Amino acid sequence: MRPAPPLALQCAPSRAWRLACAFIGASAGGAITAWVAGHLEWALPAFLVFSGAAIAGGAWFGRRIAGPLRQVEVRWDGRDWQLDGSTGELRVMLDFDRWLLLLRHQPKARGRVRWVALSFVRGDDDFRALRTALYCPPPEPTPDLPHVRAPDRATD
Repeated sequence: MRPAPPLALQCAPSRAWRLACAFIGASAGGAITAWVAGHLEWALPAFLVFSGAAIAGGAWFGRRIAGPLRQVEVRWDGRDWQLDGSTGELRVMLDFDRWLLLLRHQPKARGRVRWVALSFVRGDDDFRALRTALYCPPPEPTPDLPHVRAPDRATD
């Protein structure tokens, strides 16, 4: 099987991903506050103040995890993936047809990871090229040719 051809894309992160992360963070903050309030038997005003702060903090933390809302440059040179200029592995974690959740892992940066959520519109050729490159196996390393020495000639 042939490896995927090189590609370079400017992708916008998915707004739905950012909203989902904020919603999950806010829900977690509210649930934790409700659990603590139930065990400590807080009065209603204290519960409302603390739950509002926890929901806002959870939403902020969720948006922070989702990453910045800026263009992401994805490159595949035929051998390595580059995300915003830094080389690393790029793996598909979730694939919902036109929405992809990717995980970038940099082995040289001691396990530094980055989540990237991308969405595409129907009929986008960049989408097909990216999916082809993501799902094709990486090229096999070419073995070095053995050094062959010419046979010694015997003199007559």
